[in-house]
Amino acid sequence: MASDAYSALDKAWRGTCRVLFGQEAGGLSDCAGWLSEYAEEIRSEKSSISGKAVTFTQNEYSGSARFMAFDEIGYGKKFAPIPLDDMKDIDSLVTAAKERLQYAGNVVLGHSSGVQNSSNVTDSHYVLDSTAVASSKYVAYSKYIKESEYCFGVFGAEKDAYLVKSMGSSLKRCFECHMVNYLSDCYYCAKTQNCRECFFCFGMENGSYAIGNTPVGKEKYLALKAKLLPEIAEKIRKDGRIFSLLKLIEEAGAHKPDSRLKFAKEKEAAFDIAPVQKGFDSACRLVFGKEMGEIGKYEKFLFKHVPKNVVVPSPLSGSASVVCGYRRHVLNKFEIARRLPTEDEIRSVGKLAGMVKTDVGGMELSALAEQFHPIAYTNLDKVAGKCTNFRNCAVIIESQDCLEGSAFDYSKKCGYNFWASNAESVFGSCAAWFSTFVLKNFYSKNMTRSLECDGCESCTDLYYSHNCENVRDSMFCFNAKNLTNAVGNAPLPAEQYRKMKGAIVAQLADELEKKKDLKWDIFNIGAISK
Repeated sequence: MASDAYSALDKAWRGTCRVLFGQEAGGLSDCAGWLSEYAEEIRSEKSSISGKAVTFTQNEYSGSARFMAFDEIGYGKKFAPIPLDDMKDIDSLVTAAKERLQYAGNVVLGHSSGVQNSSNVTDSHYVLDSTAVASSKYVAYSKYIKESEYCFGVFGAEKDAYLVKSMGSSLKRCFECHMVNYLSDCYYCAKTQNCRECFFCFGMENGSYAIGNTPVGKEKYLALKAKLLPEIAEKIRKDGRIFSLLKLIEEAGAHKPDSRLKFAKEKEAAFDIAPVQKGFDSACRLVFGKEMGEIGKYEKFLFKHVPKNVVVPSPLSGSASVVCGYRRHVLNKFEIARRLPTEDEIRSVGKLAGMVKTDVGGMELSALAEQFHPIAYTNLDKVAGKCTNFRNCAVIIESQDCLEGSAFDYSKKCGYNFWASNAESVFGSCAAWFSTFVLKNFYSKNMTRSLECDGCESCTDLYYSHNCENVRDSMFCFNAKNLTNAVGNAPLPAEQYRKMKGAIVAQLADELEKKKDLKWDIFNIGAISK
């Protein structure tokens, strides 16, 4: 029997197809595999408490750890202090605390309802098989969704509506559109911006009623649209899928670049590492009590559990084209590495009208790849707003002094991150928002002076902790709120905590300085030996 969540989402899916194609295209469950192909596989474990399935946003936790559902947490549970003899060094402390460490999934916060097989969902309604969803409704088989509705098979959306298998922000009624912004009523478009009523356009800006980057007029465009949309719907209804935009670009890669596209190799922009190093020094002083030296020596440590960018040569010039780390898995699903020019190059392609024929015979993949291969390019990068002094960064918005990583958003003096948003001096972290002077924080926000924290909010001076809120001057706390001077969820006298912390932090600093790595991280401290 279908759940209430599925029933509501199936109805929303059918309505979305009517909006996009003018008719329904089958049931939601018939298309589940196809709609899931852009996102990474969702991690699911069994609760050690109830045995029920528990969904997680990320896949970094040790397989031998213990897991629980968010609604199974007993926040009021009291723990006895860990004996002093078990707090002499970090190895003994990890061993003593293990029984208190369980990772929480199925995290649903705020005013939410109708959430199924999903986690990291906040203030959202009717969400299925999705993670990292905030302030949204009617979302299925998607990830990284914010302030959006009617999103199916979407991998990264903000302020979008009626979207299927796409990636971008401020989109309305779009199908198979990738790395795009400010679009409406567009189909099979890549790297387009501020466009409406476009089909098979690549790198185009400020266009309308266009096919293959060429404006064709309203009448011709609408006639072609009326012909193609029923074909798309019928194909989905019959097979539960239709070819993706990335598959079209992959097929286009069988053709050599058009000789009319000639670009000089771009010079690498100047970069001053001093501000980033200054931010790293400050974070280390506050977290470890001392500076740790040159940031580059810690690259392996900082990138642990952080998706690393890939650099490929542009097919049009040989220049470096950066693939954002959180989408690099797409390269394993679609062979598009040879169709990824630089941002400037694809914008130039978007300005070249008349390069391809605008008459489309139908939705046959090989014929479309043959027709549009001169312009069928994309990339997995973006630079928006005023961005200065950055190197090997992909998808960077209004940020400065950033080194290595992706999705830097209104941030400065940061490095080796994925999704540092409104952050300063944040390093080696994933989804660290509104945070300062932190290292190795994951899906946490409003954090200050913290190390190896996951799923935490509004905490300061916190080490090796998971799913904590308003916890201060503490270590090894899991699924806890409103604690101070706590170890393993048990508060200690302030002086005793400070003494213990000093010894543990000194050990961590010495280990990291000598080995350029740490044995323990937030994802392996909960592992149970078998």
